[in-house]
Amino acid sequence: MSRALVMAGLVVLWAALVAADGAPPVRTIDLSVPGALEALQQSRPAHFDKVRRILKALPEQPDSAVSRWMRVSFDARAVNYSAFILTSYPPQRRLSFVLDDTRYQTVVILTSVPARALPLR
Repeated sequence: MSRALVMAGLVVLWAALVAADGAPPVRTIDLSVPGALEALQQSRPAHFDKVRRILKALPEQPDSAVSRWMRVSFDARAVNYSAFILTSYPPQRRLSFVLDDTRYQTVVILTSVPARALPLR
């Protein structure tokens, strides 16, 4: 009997998790590809407006608040704002998020990362 209860509880938990996250994205758009934003503007103007506002205001957000800010302000799901800074000049980070049925991903150029020298060990 206890095994059946555990299994039933796991099924209910799984169903709740699936319902809370929504359907998986149908397609992925890489916003770093040349012409991707222009194509998005033509095909999905509402998403284009949200993406444009996200990319414009992102540098003003504290790193720890990006996920919540995007969820609350733009109804974005599965937000991933990588903690790793790419070793390039200028420094960059990866950002991905889901709007409705589409996953968007891009590389964001960081403008507020102070340069500092690290001592050799």
